[in-house]
Amino acid sequence: MSLYAVIMAGGKGERLWPVSTPARPKQLIAFSGEKSLLRMTVDRLLPLTSPEKICCVTGKDIATAVASDLNDIPAHNILVEPFGRNTAPCVAFAAAWISRFDPDSVMAIFPSDQNISDSETFRKAVSFGVNCLESLPDMLLTLGIMPLYPETGYGYIAPLKKIKKADGLSLFGVDRFHEKPDAAKAEEYINRGYFWNAGMFIWKVSTILTELEMNTPGLFENTMTLMKSDFTDEDILKFYTSAEPISIDYAVMEKAKNVGVIPASFGWNDVGSWSAVTKLLNKDVNSNAIHGDAFMYQSSNNVAWSSGKKIVLIGASDMAVVEGDDAILVCRKDMSQDVSRVLKLMASKDSLK
Repeated sequence: MSLYAVIMAGGKGERLWPVSTPARPKQLIAFSGEKSLLRMTVDRLLPLTSPEKICCVTGKDIATAVASDLNDIPAHNILVEPFGRNTAPCVAFAAAWISRFDPDSVMAIFPSDQNISDSETFRKAVSFGVNCLESLPDMLLTLGIMPLYPETGYGYIAPLKKIKKADGLSLFGVDRFHEKPDAAKAEEYINRGYFWNAGMFIWKVSTILTELEMNTPGLFENTMTLMKSDFTDEDILKFYTSAEPISIDYAVMEKAKNVGVIPASFGWNDVGSWSAVTKLLNKDVNSNAIHGDAFMYQSSNNVAWSSGKKIVLIGASDMAVVEGDDAILVCRKDMSQDVSRVLKLMASKDSLK
């Protein structure tokens, strides 16, 4: 079966402020090496399919930058959202676009802002998923990450019995999806053998359209209208204006009966906070993760990101100190998940001035 890869690149990356901004969100930033997270996402998929079968759904404010970063991908494969409506409309938009070319193909969907250190194992898991659809064409598949510790910042997937096995990989049924837990629940989920939900999906285009029709008929109707259109800016604007903002997890995955999970371990990092960024940076002898010009004195377990100015830490531990273009963030690493919440508080206060 023909494989189309869909890259979701419309996120704002607010938890990595002030380096990640609306004009240059985290998917366009190189956190390790010289390539952006978006570029690395596409590069690890190219051995599985051709550039003509990779499309990227992104926002209009960064569409030019995305196209520049992905200059080997055909320009018409950059699908531009007029505004964000969460992931279900994004998936439906891509499904409508692919259906015009190959309605019987497989579409695999990946976030643009994750880091994967073992690309070969990742591709092996994706290929296994595509092969599973040969004999199980009506299934909705997701990749589950083998958890390393009881993380409270991720959703979890509860598996059922094993359905298929090949080449060291297995496909399990899915009992249910769980939202981000507290510490006690996360420990319980680990003990029960649950997997982290990485938001990576593999299914036939025809199958996801059928599921949209069953579970979100309004979105399905709008998708059919878009599919029959010329995909002009006006057509796309009408689709997004009428689309309910909902995630693909809520819209389909948590309701569907034929869901499967492929557990895998390929060095996955969702790069969702400054604490997570520490895993991508080189560390000194005191476990300080440093990007740019920084000096540490009697300091340990910090992350320092310099965009130009020198950062000096004295007697500091477990802190994140981040210099952006127009702001500096200082916080405890274990509170770096709260950055987006603080941004909203600052925005609401500014609106009252």
